[in-house]
Amino acid sequence: MTNTAKKVESKEQVKTSMEVVKKEEKAIAEIPSLEKRIQKVEDLSMLIEKWRKLTDTNRNLQTFSLGADGMGATVFLRDASGKEFKTSNTPVVSAVMDEIKSTLDEKIKEVENQIKFYFLVV
Repeated sequence: MTNTAKKVESKEQVKTSMEVVKKEEKAIAEIPSLEKRIQKVEDLSMLIEKWRKLTDTNRNLQTFSLGADGMGATVFLRDASGKEFKTSNTPVVSAVMDEIKSTLDEKIKEVENQIKFYFLVV
């Protein structure tokens, strides 16, 4: 073997024998201050109240029914300036109802996921 070959082998041996050893640090769980814990409880209470309002609205919407003749429902919309839009067109009313239901379902799921997060963190 030549000197060059020996040097290459010895460098490879040094590289393979070196290991990095990390000390495991114990995770010290800090207890949040009383103020922070109270704030979390208040935030959770607000989320629960929001969930209740959304589910109540969803229940009320489920009891709402379009008339069998298609003439029993009207949609009213009023903007911030007081302008109004009104329609009794059954397909339009039905589409509005479907969109409201879909949006409510999405919002309820979002709030439920936020509430689940609070229980995982605590």
